[in-house]
Amino acid sequence: MGSLHIAEMPSPTWSLGATFGLKADRSGISVADYLKGCDVTWQPANPGSADVRLYKPATLGRGGVGCLKAILAFVRQRRPSVVLLGEPREVTPYDYFLASPRNTLAVAPGDTFGRLYFASEWTDPRLEDWHKREDRVCWIGRPLPARITLATRLEEAGIALDIFSRTPWPLASWRGYVEDEQATAARYKFRVVAENYATHAYHSEKLFNAIRSGNVAFYVSDPALKIPHLNGAYLPLDMALVRDRHSHAGSVLKGIERVMFTSAWEPYSFRAFYDRIIALAKEQAR
Repeated sequence: MGSLHIAEMPSPTWSLGATFGLKADRSGISVADYLKGCDVTWQPANPGSADVRLYKPATLGRGGVGCLKAILAFVRQRRPSVVLLGEPREVTPYDYFLASPRNTLAVAPGDTFGRLYFASEWTDPRLEDWHKREDRVCWIGRPLPARITLATRLEEAGIALDIFSRTPWPLASWRGYVEDEQATAARYKFRVVAENYATHAYHSEKLFNAIRSGNVAFYVSDPALKIPHLNGAYLPLDMALVRDRHSHAGSVLKGIERVMFTSAWEPYSFRAFYDRIIALAKEQAR
């Protein structure tokens, strides 16, 4: 198959056009130029002559008639299409129920769908200055009930913890809101990374963003989640490991260096993100 025309259908929550000026990989080529080199024409909401339509359904925050119309439109699509499910199953259960494994990538794939990795640009984790960072644990995220319980345990254990979010946490460790997550995280040696839901192998961009910030991260996720390309670059959140964090930091920093300075980071590159979509789109367009 030669050139490929993809029509990105509108979504109430996210648009991929915002990524076209970012770097596709460490070569520095932009996403827009990379797609051009792949002979892919990518246009938003112009399905007329498209080979494949790209859907990013999200029933989040939509109810009643609006939600029903979105679901019916999703079901009725008959032309070649690719579906990206970028929310956990608990947030958009209808989307997961209606999606077909043959043309869907998902952040919570379970044993059903192909894996969707959210992409981030490569950055130098600056490990040579790690010893100069604040010797505390940061946590950037919303105050969900399970997180509050866990953070309370960390406070009670005497862990030096700084929590950042727009919504206040009911804990003394809450420090307010920060605009730049990566710049904030890069000030700290350690970080807690907790997925919104620990089910269906859900895996967002959070852990990789901690790794590229040079944080020794303690990760909370679905125990069934397998991410072998990041082995050694983070620790599971275990109270004993957190208490003894300085003893484990050296080996994790070596793991971070291995990930960020080899091809191990590439599943999170924009090149890999678009390659997966293009490959699936070509299959559907045959």
